Amino acid sequence: MNSTQSLRTRLDLIQLVETYHQLSIILGILLAVLSVITTFGNGLLLLAIWRDPFKSFRTPTTFFIIGLAAADFLTGLTACPMYAWYFISSSLAYKNRDFFYISNLKKIAQIGQHISMVTMNSSFIILLLFTWSQFTAISFPHKHRAFLTKKRVQTSVILTWAYSGMFSLFSKIKASHKTFLKIDLYFNTTGSLILLTVAYFCLFRAFRQQMRRLHSWRPANSTHGQQRRGRVSRERQFIVVNLLLLSFIIACTMPVTVISYLAQHWVIKTPSVQMVKLGIAMLFANGILFLKFAIDPLVYAWRLSQYRRALKSILFCSRQRTEVDEFLSYSINNRTAISIRRLELNKEETNAINGNWPA
Repeated sequence: MNSTQSLRTRLDLIQLVETYHQLSIILGILLAVLSVITTFGNGLLLLAIWRDPFKSFRTPTTFFIIGLAAADFLTGLTACPMYAWYFISSSLAYKNRDFFYISNLKKIAQIGQHISMVTMNSSFIILLLFTWSQFTAISFPHKHRAFLTKKRVQTSVILTWAYSGMFSLFSKIKASHKTFLKIDLYFNTTGSLILLTVAYFCLFRAFRQQMRRLHSWRPANSTHGQQRRGRVSRERQFIVVNLLLLSFIIACTMPVTVISYLAQHWVIKTPSVQMVKLGIAMLFANGILFLKFAIDPLVYAWRLSQYRRALKSILFCSRQRTEVDEFLSYSINNRTAISIRRLELNKEETNAINGNWPA
């Protein structure tokens, strides 16, 4: 009986491992596609802010967007290709039974893990700072400009990157890898997620209080119905946008957070089978997590008209200038040819009058 159950468990394990490697190849292809989308989308955002054709990105909070886009850009440029290479190559090597190559690929996975830890933690912390800056802008509009200066925002972004880099190197200095992952899970992932949720609820509450305050300052002779409909419409739009942003963050972050807690604290009865199942679940969670960094520029920038207008101006400005230059060049050349022809005709008329015919 025990031998039959052991054989069945072994067959289940072999089937799960095959499924895991098949899904690893699919995830690797997905990460390769997301790498291009993430790099391209965030690169265009950085280009639009850098060129700034309409001089509309000179506010202090723009540096939060720059820091967020830079973190997502580096995630797509470095971490995504490394993980894609690791998942695809390790699965193909497993099918070929090349276990020595798999052990060498783990070094690439470790490098990708440290890089992604720097870029992802920076992305979440900068997003957290950006959300709280929006809260201060609504709650304390007069003190906001004096408090949130360009120098302070730049310093906070630089310190965020420095902290993420030093934390990533922490595992190489003192802590064991398991302890390091627990600290990252408790402090960075869970802490950022909780603080972001609190920030969005505080932002919503501050917005409602500000709208009521502005409504109470309206003159008595204004139309009360129009004011109420306008206030309700703005509140509804603000609620919808912020709920969508919060739902987007939770949906992308929660799966990997829950599975990481299970991996750290779940008491497993059949270690091999349950670990492979957790590995399969982690594949899906990682795909969802990396999707966040590809969609970030769309959620926080491209949905706003000023960013789209700036990018459109940058992309089509050179083409329009070329067309204008060609038109002016054609006009100048055409006028020059007409002027030369007129001079020739005048010269011929003068020669005819004076009797000097050309030979």
